[in-house]
Amino acid sequence: MNNRLLNWISLRYFRSKKQTGLISFTSYVSIFGIALGAFSLLITLSILNGFEMEITSRVIDLESHLRITGNDINQTLLPELSTLLKNENVDVIYPFVQKKSVLSNVGYDAVIRLKGIDPEIFSRKILPPAALMRGNNDFTVPTADLPGIVVGYRLADKLGLYLGDTVNVINPLDIKSSYSIPYVGHFVLSGVFRLDLFDYDENLAFIDINEAQKIFKMNTDVSGIDIRFQDYKNIPSIKGRLRNNLGAGMTISSWEDLHRDLFGAMKLEKYGSFLALSFIILIAIFNLTSSLVMLIMEKIREIGMLQTLGMNRNHIQGIFLRLGFLTGSIGLFVGLGLALIFCLIQQYYRILPLPSVYFIPYLPVQLHILDVVAILIAGLILIYLGTLYPARRVGQLAPLEAIQYEK
Repeated sequence: MNNRLLNWISLRYFRSKKQTGLISFTSYVSIFGIALGAFSLLITLSILNGFEMEITSRVIDLESHLRITGNDINQTLLPELSTLLKNENVDVIYPFVQKKSVLSNVGYDAVIRLKGIDPEIFSRKILPPAALMRGNNDFTVPTADLPGIVVGYRLADKLGLYLGDTVNVINPLDIKSSYSIPYVGHFVLSGVFRLDLFDYDENLAFIDINEAQKIFKMNTDVSGIDIRFQDYKNIPSIKGRLRNNLGAGMTISSWEDLHRDLFGAMKLEKYGSFLALSFIILIAIFNLTSSLVMLIMEKIREIGMLQTLGMNRNHIQGIFLRLGFLTGSIGLFVGLGLALIFCLIQQYYRILPLPSVYFIPYLPVQLHILDVVAILIAGLILIYLGTLYPARRVGQLAPLEAIQYEK
């Protein structure tokens, strides 16, 4: 049987005026439901991608793409790393000191993560100007002789700190007994940053790396070396090559390894949203199935006549499979098309703002082609499964029974 004939019959059934108006209504509901499901899926996944991109960029701006840690690491490792990464578009390589500390101010104490870093690298590469709320980011205070410290705005609010206030940094490792006198470093608050990431804004502070080495009595040793690249898409292969060339005592962690819990939670949220919103399409598929069943009941005599004219079971099944695919695909492609238009407009023109209580001024959207493909494949599979049952049932009708069927 010519496929063009089967397509023509399917199209005639789709466009024909139904004697029972409920059939047309149910078909429109199924088309609308599939379109709504596809639209919601792509919009939701794109918004989640946008938030993930924003959080990733903020974390990477303050951290690094690769981190090398281990025992007895010092700055003599820098030339070897520069040689190994000569052709990898390295943005900056810098040593750092990072330890748990106690920040004290007039009876208020807080346990923080203290990171010591070179002032020039910190002001030029690490803390973006947009994230600096007050002061400066070079650890200097013109009116004080003490070294500067830069803290998150939540930490400053918790301790009641203002620019120019003197704070104490205590090394808790020095407290080995009730008679121990720990080393206390005195600093002046020189800057306050805001990233709108709770763990950073409330628990992180930065000082000069030389001051950190004094506080923790590390001499010339450092806690590790951070590496940032101009493009971080090739991090896994670079990580593997460094692991093969550096000593066994070195631990190499990527930005995903350093924040596995955070990004793992975001991925789990994305997969859960995909699964939950897929039920919208599934419910619409039930409407599609019911509309096909009712159409078969209405056209049952015509189906019997087609069988007597030489169409076999497979041909009849093919007609209604095509009809179901046509109906479902219209909804699927309309929903995806509208979502694509919205996502592209929002991604490039940012027409939808967010209230000022959020940490970004606009609704973040990042369109991934893999999400579009996944929704398309999942939608087509569900449409096929929803169409398969009525198509098989109509193929089992005997021609005589179909012709003599009374509605």
